[in-house]
Amino acid sequence: MAVAVALAGVLAGAGAVAVAVAVAVAGAGAGVGAVAGAGALAVAVFFLPAFYVAWRVRKEDPLFAGSRPFGWWLGSLGGTNFRGANLTRARFRGAVLKQTRFVGVKELKGVDFRDAKGLRLANVKGTPLEDPQARDLLVSGEGPGRSYAGLNLKGVFLAGARLAGADFTEADLSEADLTGAILREAILAKTQLIGTDLAGARFTGACIESWNIDRSTNLQDIDCDWVFMAAGGEFRQPDSGVFKQGEFSKLFQEVAETIDFIVDSRMELAALLAAVRKLREGGKAGLEVQGWWVQKGDAAVVHVAAPPEFDRERLHAELIKEKEMEFKLLETEYKARLLGKDERIADFKERELRLETLLSERANIYQQHIINSTVTGATLNQEKIQGSINTSARDIGAQPDAGRESEPP
Repeated sequence: MAVAVALAGVLAGAGAVAVAVAVAVAGAGAGVGAVAGAGALAVAVFFLPAFYVAWRVRKEDPLFAGSRPFGWWLGSLGGTNFRGANLTRARFRGAVLKQTRFVGVKELKGVDFRDAKGLRLANVKGTPLEDPQARDLLVSGEGPGRSYAGLNLKGVFLAGARLAGADFTEADLSEADLTGAILREAILAKTQLIGTDLAGARFTGACIESWNIDRSTNLQDIDCDWVFMAAGGEFRQPDSGVFKQGEFSKLFQEVAETIDFIVDSRMELAALLAAVRKLREGGKAGLEVQGWWVQKGDAAVVHVAAPPEFDRERLHAELIKEKEMEFKLLETEYKARLLGKDERIADFKERELRLETLLSERANIYQQHIINSTVTGATLNQEKIQGSINTSARDIGAQPDAGRESEPP
């Protein structure tokens, strides 16, 4: 036993030593009583810490995550080994999978783990089952309102799963089986759904902002009254009323041939158009904007068509990167133009002030020449006089009519 402890310590470190001792002690059973002297002391030293570590690993404490791979390996010794096996669409519903080794399995697409037992003690390293949240979801088929954002769920079996309000933002659900799944008000923003089977799923109220679908995504018989094209209940589609039967499937199956983007301003739209043009000129022949439709204000959904041989996920990332670069260039150019406009306005105001000052000075000159003067038989051209000319009887004086004879007294 002391040799086993030493070997385990060399291989896995102190934490793994504790786990190994705990397993060894449990396996030895009554043999522990036969250990004497130094062996008994070694067991006493390592037994309690090992028991504690093993308990925390079993509880999947994040602090002991580093000990899990060794614990999985140790726990699966002697169990069924599926390394290199193709388990596509295999059914393990209700099966006891304790000590089973799935590490190195060739294919797990569409495997039904519903109600399976002992998966926590199976070696699932390198599979979607490695994440505790994903594993619990695949076993229970229940996840309403929970967050699975960013998880690798590629090829999983979730047919009929209850996922209302679940958050799958940026999760990978490519090639997954979601037939008949309840996805009402679920968040599928930037979710990868290439090759996913969504036939018969319930979608009303779901957010599908920038979800990634293509012709291989099955959208037949979707039950959906409306969806939102952006987070926070923004950009409802349709704008009012509900989809007619089959309308959602028809509309979005056609859109599935494109890569969709949501832009919030005209400048962002211009940046996206410039990004598409730049990639096309750089060798992405066939890449073009198929169209866009305005949602609210200047916001719009833009459909970018691409040949089927292109890697859509990679192309989407490239377009986003180029769009951001083009947006910064346009923003810089706009600020420069705005600054130039402000300078021109300031220059115009300065010129206007100078002109007003000049006109005011000239008006004063005209007033000085006319006031307190007697104007007789003169013609005043008012169009040439700037300012105001105030005349009164006392300034000009009353002149007798030269052509009129005086009446006798």
